Amino acid sequence: MKAYGPLVAIVGIAIGLFLGMELHVQWSLGQNLPYERFVAMAKLLQQREDAHAALTAELRSLRSSPPPTVAAAALKATQGELAAARRAAGLTPYTGAGIVLTLNDSTLPTQFGVDPNEYVLHDQDLIAVINDLNSAGAKAISLNGLRLVATTDVHCAGAVVSVGGVRTSIPVTILAVGKPSALVKSLQGPTGEITLLSLYGIQINLHESRRVTVPAYVPAQRVGKG
Repeated sequence: MKAYGPLVAIVGIAIGLFLGMELHVQWSLGQNLPYERFVAMAKLLQQREDAHAALTAELRSLRSSPPPTVAAAALKATQGELAAARRAAGLTPYTGAGIVLTLNDSTLPTQFGVDPNEYVLHDQDLIAVINDLNSAGAKAISLNGLRLVATTDVHCAGAVVSVGGVRTSIPVTILAVGKPSALVKSLQGPTGEITLLSLYGIQINLHESRRVTVPAYVPAQRVGKG
């Protein structure tokens, strides 16, 4: 409604002029003005009333149908908000500098006294890697081409990895968009998950990239469909 402020002010001023003129005419009639002057003032009052009616009609039209410039600005703002919301929800691809990380089960022989499960990847390992990336400011992450969002669950059963209900398999390739040096530092720091996994010979291939594209999120029921 702020866009109509000037027009509302004009209408208010016009109404004041109309009322003032009408009162003046009525006062003049009481003074027995000459007929010619009465006709002129009556004509002027009619003109003011016509202008008032026109302004009122225009205001009503603007309220129901904004002018193209106002409508275009509102549409542009709405489209911007919608695009931002879609990006935040992971519904659009995200391209930028980042990292590419490939993980696979260890090929080292099992050491005596060490649980053999430590030599294979588990869902908690993948989740820990994802958490490291998020804590380092990753803007978008995917696992084997599947975009991860806040509600995506990751589960492993042997070599099968379920990502948001979609089955994929080890090895896994994780793409993340963000500041490459920060992402790598988080993964390879003293408490980073990659550091821990490397102790058990988990195969790790990590490198920075100036251009990584994380695909848009696709619900499980739509994966593989056109």
